[in-house]
Amino acid sequence: MRLNSTPRRSISLALTLALLPALALAAPRKKPKKPAKPAATKPEPARPVVEPTPDPTEEPTEPSKPGATPTAPTSPTGSTAGGAGSGNGPAPVEPPKPVEPVSQGTDVDTLRQEYLSLRDELFKSRARANAVSSQLYSTRVTIKLAYTTGRYYNPTKVSIRLDGASVYDDASGAIAKDDGVRFTGFVAPGRHVLTFRIEAAGKDDDSFSSATEAQVTVKAVAGKDLVITGKARDTGDIAYAWKREERGSYGLAIDVGVKTEKAPK
Repeated sequence: MRLNSTPRRSISLALTLALLPALALAAPRKKPKKPAKPAATKPEPARPVVEPTPDPTEEPTEPSKPGATPTAPTSPTGSTAGGAGSGNGPAPVEPPKPVEPVSQGTDVDTLRQEYLSLRDELFKSRARANAVSSQLYSTRVTIKLAYTTGRYYNPTKVSIRLDGASVYDDASGAIAKDDGVRFTGFVAPGRHVLTFRIEAAGKDDDSFSSATEAQVTVKAVAGKDLVITGKARDTGDIAYAWKREERGSYGLAIDVGVKTEKAPK
């Protein structure tokens, strides 16, 4: 017996139609494409605004008002170009009146008398100062210095100081030539410090040199002169003995003598 196939086809068709939505949902979905980003455009730099520079020679002018009349330019003297005879110009300046000389005969006499008085006071002050100075510095001091061995040694440098002040300096060997006075002056009575310094070198061989210094205390007496005599010598023989025997000695020394003398009237 042969069955009819029409109902089976109808059933399979109905099943197919029923499964189509499920198959459509089960199929993989494609991801949507992202829209492309637009290319970034660089902003154009702002152009600098150039303002016109005003001419320094031109003066700013105010805008003319309607109905106003233009004014004429003024001259350097302050008057207008077209108004030479108008009354708007500056008032004339009166010249200064000459000052009459004032008689100052009385004032000149007063100044002369004051000047003479001040001059007399000045002369009196000088006289008093001289009197005080003569009483204070009443002792005359004389310093002599000689070098007695100039045949073998040269005094290369000599100095004398009185109370720390230099009163004699020499570098020419003058003390070996004469027995002269090296200083003369006035000091106050009392104690004073005198310093002699001598540097000498051998004549045969100046590489042999020596120096000595002598400091002494002297006392000045009021109303009397003070005489100080110094004598320097070098008794050594190294300057000429060294060449022969390669030995020698130094003997530079200063002797100082002090005495008072009656002051001349």
